Amino acid sequence: MKKNFLILASIVFLFSCDKKEKYQGKWTNSYLKPSYYYNEAKSIVIENDSIKFNYTYFDFWNKYPLKIEKEKFKFNNITISALVEEDTLTLNDSIYLLKNYHDTLYWVKPLLKIDLPKVSELTKTTKKNNDLINYVYYGKRLDNGKPCLQLNDKYAEINELPEFLSYSRGSRREELTPFHSTFLFIDKTIPMKFIEDIFYNLKIVNQLKVCFINNIHLMYNDSIGFYYNYEKLTKKLPPFREDDNYSTNTSTSSYNIPPTLLFYYPFFDDFTPKAKFILLKKDKIYYNNKTINLSDLKPLIKPWVKNNDVIFSLYDLQSTYGSFLEMNAIINSVYNEARKNQALLKFNKKLHQLSREEMTEIKMKIRMYHTWSFSIPHYNTIVENNNSFFGLEVNSIN
Repeated sequence: MKKNFLILASIVFLFSCDKKEKYQGKWTNSYLKPSYYYNEAKSIVIENDSIKFNYTYFDFWNKYPLKIEKEKFKFNNITISALVEEDTLTLNDSIYLLKNYHDTLYWVKPLLKIDLPKVSELTKTTKKNNDLINYVYYGKRLDNGKPCLQLNDKYAEINELPEFLSYSRGSRREELTPFHSTFLFIDKTIPMKFIEDIFYNLKIVNQLKVCFINNIHLMYNDSIGFYYNYEKLTKKLPPFREDDNYSTNTSTSSYNIPPTLLFYYPFFDDFTPKAKFILLKKDKIYYNNKTINLSDLKPLIKPWVKNNDVIFSLYDLQSTYGSFLEMNAIINSVYNEARKNQALLKFNKKLHQLSREEMTEIKMKIRMYHTWSFSIPHYNTIVENNNSFFGLEVNSIN
């Protein structure tokens, strides 16, 4: 009897393993049988107890524990039907993937590896708007590990950004001229000398709205299939000014600074605020020539935000992008918290519930006087040439 039970258990176990094995391997979006929905997750690797989704445009994976029960996948709070017929995997009767036996051209072959910062202060995704989005990737080449820019699906120099963005904008036909946003996917270990050069080249074509992508989340909806949500910090670069003759030099060649704006664009209209400086040097944060911990940054700047002081968060060119984003995300979060509190106090509403007029009133009350895009060398050049920084009497920084 015991022997028969062991034989039966072995048969059940082998049958269960066989059922799981048919799902295992590499799968890629079927171009012969297009998915009913636009499926953003085009490459999947299924293992015995996990499932991985490869982001289409660079080497980045979303990996989750996987349970396979009764021809259904369960992972990341998602339950979806999964049927295998010969070499085709069908998910939810709408997404079709082919078994990738020989690593064919249909399998995504990324050029870059990008380790996103995943800063804890940026954990919420924001809903899509009507902006037109340009995607810029800066990470490490998979063939030699060197920092490199990727535009579309090829390697590029940073000084190719203006031409790329100009062509992208010119090729889009719109009834109304939309705002343009640049989504920046940047490896957290990249030195800021390259990021400063990206800022410079974005300003050349007046592409000022930037979204720093902090993390990528795979989502699923029965009505649209797999798609991605992005954690991001949205900021706006200041335009070029007549008194700014600083030029970066990390590109292989350089552009001339474009004509400045025809109108005067003051940073501070009707008063002279107090200037507060936070410095990022070699990935350490300094205030008053002393290092401070990240945990000390938020309580330090809360009274500055309340008093509408101007905050300069400057960086050296040796610090890394991850430290830069973490510092500025914390500062940005203090402004957001102050505005949320003001919205409840003034209108008894959450910030996202405010009308446009109410939001404007809150922003005028809690002004975001935060200068974040200038490196220490850039700042010093302006101060030394003008004895001020956009109207503020300040000193250069060692």
